[in-house]
Amino acid sequence: MSALIEKGAELVGVTPQVFVITIAILVVLFIIIFIKITLDEKKGVNSQEKAEIRKIIDNLVPNGNQYVAAYAHSKEVYGGARMRREVYHYYAIGFRDDQPDHLWVVPIGVEGGKIVYTKPVRASAENVNYVGGNKYELWLMFPGGKDSKYIIKVDGSNTKMGKECQVNIQQQEEEKAFTSFAEKFQECVNAQRGVDKKGRVVKK
Repeated sequence: MSALIEKGAELVGVTPQVFVITIAILVVLFIIIFIKITLDEKKGVNSQEKAEIRKIIDNLVPNGNQYVAAYAHSKEVYGGARMRREVYHYYAIGFRDDQPDHLWVVPIGVEGGKIVYTKPVRASAENVNYVGGNKYELWLMFPGGKDSKYIIKVDGSNTKMGKECQVNIQQQEEEKAFTSFAEKFQECVNAQRGVDKKGRVVKK
């Protein structure tokens, strides 16, 4: 074991003592993060945040209680290697597998630990140029170019990790339902628009 430690220390250019201390710190950090994620996952099963997403869809969407309610998010990266900026977006979405012609999207945020929201958008062939992406991540391309889009991704497990994720929500069933719906929604809207998933006109 000591030989391995000495070899490892030599590879990274530090003393064996510093190498051992560094490994110990990393192990402790891993354990702390693992415990935090595990606890947050348990909290997220019936969390207040999950209930608030359900309430938003129920209250803002016509007949909202008939829709699957889910938390969605996305990340956009701007700039290059020297100047890099990450922008996070969060949504409450409502959808019905038997009505794949539309998707309700409500932009949300977290302020003071509470979920706040803005005006809901009913995304359909009436106001979307095309739907890009795939069944795991939909790109709703509204008129106005690249800056007028919603990227919708639904993950089954969401735990608080700073700006990247500010809620504890476990939604495995909703994630499965979304992947089924998303494929139908994309095909339905694009067919009505006469385009493919890259926005190119489909020749008849």
